[in-house]
Amino acid sequence: MERSAIYHRPASEMAYMANKQNYRLQLKTKHRDITRVQVIFGAPQMLVKDSGQTDVWKYATKEMDKRLQNGIYDVWEVKLPIPVTRKLKYAFHLLDREGNELLYDANLMQLYTPKAVQEMTGFLTPYLVLDETATTPEWTKKMIWYRLMPDRFANGDQKKDLKDTLEWGQKADKAKFFGGDLQGIIDKLAHIQGLGFNGIYLSPVFDAYSNHKFDTIDYYEIDPAFGTKEKFKELIEAIHQRGMKVMLDITCDHLSDFSLQWQDVRKYGARSSFAKWFLIKEFPVRYVPSELPDYSERLTYEALNNNPHMPKVDLENPEVQAYFGNILTYWTRNFDIDGWSIADSNEIPAAFKRYLLETLRQVKADIYLLGNTIAKKAEHDDVFAGNNSIDVRELVEGTFITKNIPPTELAYALNEHQLRADPSTLSASLLAADSPQTQRILAKCEGNVQLLRAVLAFMFMQPESPSILYGTEKGIKAGTEAALQPCMEWKDDQVSVEMQRFLKTLLAMRIRYNNVLCEGSFEWGQCSNQYSYLSFSRRLGDKRLFALFNLGYGSIKIILPQNCKLLLGQNLVEQDKRLGQAGFAIVEL
Repeated sequence: MERSAIYHRPASEMAYMANKQNYRLQLKTKHRDITRVQVIFGAPQMLVKDSGQTDVWKYATKEMDKRLQNGIYDVWEVKLPIPVTRKLKYAFHLLDREGNELLYDANLMQLYTPKAVQEMTGFLTPYLVLDETATTPEWTKKMIWYRLMPDRFANGDQKKDLKDTLEWGQKADKAKFFGGDLQGIIDKLAHIQGLGFNGIYLSPVFDAYSNHKFDTIDYYEIDPAFGTKEKFKELIEAIHQRGMKVMLDITCDHLSDFSLQWQDVRKYGARSSFAKWFLIKEFPVRYVPSELPDYSERLTYEALNNNPHMPKVDLENPEVQAYFGNILTYWTRNFDIDGWSIADSNEIPAAFKRYLLETLRQVKADIYLLGNTIAKKAEHDDVFAGNNSIDVRELVEGTFITKNIPPTELAYALNEHQLRADPSTLSASLLAADSPQTQRILAKCEGNVQLLRAVLAFMFMQPESPSILYGTEKGIKAGTEAALQPCMEWKDDQVSVEMQRFLKTLLAMRIRYNNVLCEGSFEWGQCSNQYSYLSFSRRLGDKRLFALFNLGYGSIKIILPQNCKLLLGQNLVEQDKRLGQAGFAIVEL
């Protein structure tokens, strides 16, 4: 028994309240070293008389199940009922293949005996009270998001197009508009739902200068290029009538330099009523332009990514907090918004996040707040329901596309990622194949549609909620940043027809096996760096899915279990028992 590999950290992601009635524990051990783990638990002060009339601790036991495993370690998990005293004392009883038994508690790893159980200190919890604001809305665990940018999706009302609106389908220009609008989205809802998506994730729709609208001027107005508030309400109602959810992008850490508040600061300096809203080093506010219009190294104020047109606000300021709280409340209450994606959430103070969540929960109990950042996240957000899993996407790309992360390293890294969060946080998080701020996933695949399908199939097998950017179903590969994303292509060719057929099957599989993929165990099977393939199983109760992906340039031998049901596959030659390049097979056992 490898004692140095046995690990549990109390009051962390390895020990927390799953809900009002249950406490979830996780334990980490060396792979295949331990065959069985029982948790010994009970109320700390629950004493009863034994046959000799001596006071002994009354406890119960419960078996732990493997949640995660790879070639290095296993992660065990269990939910314990919380006693009426709302306090728990617990320890772990471990058994290995040779029959050795170990008792692991807060102070010792010792030989297991009934006497040791009675004398141990145990891991002790404080009085357990569930933080209601930290609970995850149940509906978020079933989502597949379709992300779109209104200006580039569909033009449904050409009467309101600007004078210099580009012809649909032309090459994108940072300073130009294509006329996409809210009516266009309404007209195309059947297309989105027909693919199987149940959530629409909108980039900013508020009044702004740019075509991408991340530089909001007025948060209380819909951008005139998109439509009116009445048209926006019509869109939200149309989405809800289809049984779908809607999430909006919003930035809370900066304002546009066209905003009323910043213009007031520019005019009145330190005397402005809004002077303390911003992170200003000295007055007057100014900057020295560079060769790039959206970048300066010499500013007298803090700005997002040194963009002088996006001055950062002080989110510790109660007035700023109330300002954004009122904005989100207004749209949530009056337009029935289901979720908000909060941009640059890694730079937002936890106190402000909690303020937003508590404020919005009073308006809509099951509101969803997603922490969205382009930075890698070492830890999961402890306030918002979920996060944008950028690190997972980069790991997957490193193994499938650039080939610089070996399969075994991917398995280890994904286990570490999943270990840091409880299943509800993972399933409420977002795993986006691409986004408006990044290069298109098909471009990263160098136009290889089969490789794209393999990447998407792997991502859809993860616990997080999948998200796809508009046009992925059409084989769009242009676009490297928000302002240069291309128009949606509404004419179909062979590539788009085949891609849409694939996505329909993939999304239907995700919906059918959603509980297994969101809540089930993740067990890595054979993974080979030499032959470049990986396999894993997802299991929940009597449901078990198995997946094998060929990451190499040649074919590999595959033997599928008898009586298995093929759910989705590519480049699978069953009669030859071979799986070709970029091939995969997902089966139900």
